[in-house]
Amino acid sequence: MVPARRASPDSPGPHGPRAARAFLRLDRGAPATLAAQLVEQLRRAVLEGVLQPDRELPSSRELARELGVSRNTAVAAYEALAADGTIVVRPRRAPVVARVPARAGGQSAARAQPGAAAPRTSKSARRVAAVVPADKLDALLETRARSRPFGVGLPDLELLPWRILDRCIARRFRAMSAADALLDEPRGAPRLRRAVLHHVAVARGVRATVDQVFITEGSQGAIDLCCRALLDPGDAAWIEDPGPLALRAAVRMAGARPVPIPVDEEGLRVDVGAHRRRGAPRARVAFVSPAYAFPSGARLTLARRVELLSWAGEAGAVVVEIDYEGELRFDGSPLPSLLALDIEGVKDRVIHVGTFSRALFPGLRLGFMIVPPALVRPVAAMRAASTRSPPHLLQAALADFIDEGHFARHLRKLKQATRRRRDLLLAELGRLLPGAVRARAPAGGSVLTLDLPAGLDDVAVVQALAARGVDALPLSRSIAARPRSAPRAPGLILGFGAHAEPALLEAARTLAAVVTEAIGEGGRR
Repeated sequence: MVPARRASPDSPGPHGPRAARAFLRLDRGAPATLAAQLVEQLRRAVLEGVLQPDRELPSSRELARELGVSRNTAVAAYEALAADGTIVVRPRRAPVVARVPARAGGQSAARAQPGAAAPRTSKSARRVAAVVPADKLDALLETRARSRPFGVGLPDLELLPWRILDRCIARRFRAMSAADALLDEPRGAPRLRRAVLHHVAVARGVRATVDQVFITEGSQGAIDLCCRALLDPGDAAWIEDPGPLALRAAVRMAGARPVPIPVDEEGLRVDVGAHRRRGAPRARVAFVSPAYAFPSGARLTLARRVELLSWAGEAGAVVVEIDYEGELRFDGSPLPSLLALDIEGVKDRVIHVGTFSRALFPGLRLGFMIVPPALVRPVAAMRAASTRSPPHLLQAALADFIDEGHFARHLRKLKQATRRRRDLLLAELGRLLPGAVRARAPAGGSVLTLDLPAGLDDVAVVQALAARGVDALPLSRSIAARPRSAPRAPGLILGFGAHAEPALLEAARTLAAVVTEAIGEGGRR
């Protein structure tokens, strides 16, 4: 225990100065200064109840002599402890411990209640935790970035024109003005908003004004903003089934209820969503991917698009159109955006969401959303009250990259490479995989799915692949709803757009070996 000032200097007991040697341990080789070590150790002793309130401490001179440090070190430590209220310094008298409530821990841990409950999280956090599997979260928390076949949602960085992008960033950094540095528009930089509008007008047939464009932190930032602006706790929201876990989690995080609507070869089953018992006819929002449903690759047909927009008009709902990889269409030209459909009064209920992270690189974290005029001010208010738009420098550089035609040229090159890799991978999987496994060829995007035999554990297959250096996603986890009597259909989700042909071929051989082994083990059981 730290000694009291009035105790005898030669006292060997716990109240003498020599007791400081047993209580304080200073490491002269540690990165922290001696004064900082003194502050940390004395503060911990107070918080843990080892030093009780009103306990008298030795003078700075006595403490320095006992510990073999300079008096300046002891004075600095006492001043720091007095500044944060740990001790009280008194004129011409020894300092005393302040009246700080002790906490359980350290030497007083034995007094703590056994089996104390973990910190309580919000209902929103618990809802999200129920959606995101623990092993997926562990993978997301890994500090190293990985790009292994068949990773999903990854671009091919070898195709990216890095030098051109570097010039755009450097030029904008040199030209940045004070007004640019202070820009705080909730919707984002006007120059990039104009470039985005021109791009989607050409590529997706979108007709809107610059005032309707918001720059977001990727497509997920736009989805989160939509959830906060449109959904109240308990509201129903349609989501595609199968569909991305992140979308399901975003809806739950808003306190709303995701309603899985099945997806078939023609896209979202609007009739199921509008059914009184099987769906949610009064849902507030419908999240759909008309150009490319993940992971099935299904394309929402024109008849289903009209049906969806008609339902939204009757129900007073908003349709959030998520365009993940709509431009990567291999068979035929891309269908126009829902915003391009000329249906009287219904266009005012569509929000178009897009991203540049898939075509460029995820670390860019730049996406956009185009909202109806009636929602511009509410969404802007929600944005201003919570987050801001991404860094102006990246926005300005990306605007130049688009305006100068570099993005359009990059997309053409990306589309050609992605289609070539899809055809190569499908041919190789068809040659190597057993007949019980069916590969579904996507008409666009950079992901394909494999249907595995019923009863196979696709999560175990994914884990076996990971052990051999190959990534994949289990299809069963993307399926939210199923009949009570039927298990989720097993399958694999494979990304192929980010990987060169030799790597895809090698990964296909590993995949075929793992799947064949899993089928054989399932047959033996």
